[in-house]
Amino acid sequence: MSLLTHFGAIALLTPFALVIALWLWHAAGRAAALWWCLCVAGVGLTVALAKVYLAACAPAWIALRSPSGHAAFATIAYGGYTVIALAGRRSARAWTFRAAIAAWVLLIGVSRVVVHAHTPGEVVAGLIAGALGLAVFAWRYQGRRRPPYRWAAALLLLVGVVALATPTPHFTIEPWLRLAAGWMQPLLCQP
Repeated sequence: MSLLTHFGAIALLTPFALVIALWLWHAAGRAAALWWCLCVAGVGLTVALAKVYLAACAPAWIALRSPSGHAAFATIAYGGYTVIALAGRRSARAWTFRAAIAAWVLLIGVSRVVVHAHTPGEVVAGLIAGALGLAVFAWRYQGRRRPPYRWAAALLLLVGVVALATPTPHFTIEPWLRLAAGWMQPLLCQP
């Protein structure tokens, strides 16, 4: 499961999201690429702010302490890839691929629980944050030109090769978010 959870890591999905932005810029224009970047950044900011607030102020009765960034980023990155690659496609093959990507994202979420990185509620919170960002992106991207399949396949293959060829990245922003929560606690939380 640790290999599976690796496919949701920020160290892997940030470059993937940037390559998607370049792909969009080339295939659909600057506005589409900018919209993609704003949606991805919005998901990241939402998860980061939720982590800071919950670390600083969450009451004891709330089981949610740290929404899963892996689940959120997997949802926006792989989901956004699918929206772009299959824009306007309604075939059974396209729907099968969409279902496979959804299952992949859910498996990444489950892996976070299995490796004891998050609770099920934290994974669901991450999935919701990512799904909201994905929905906003998909709404705006609707009707855009679908990039050539050769680029779509190459991007997905690139993620797989990089994930399998590199050691599990241990880059995390969690310590920084906890530090920010400590600084912000007097400002955010009512005594």
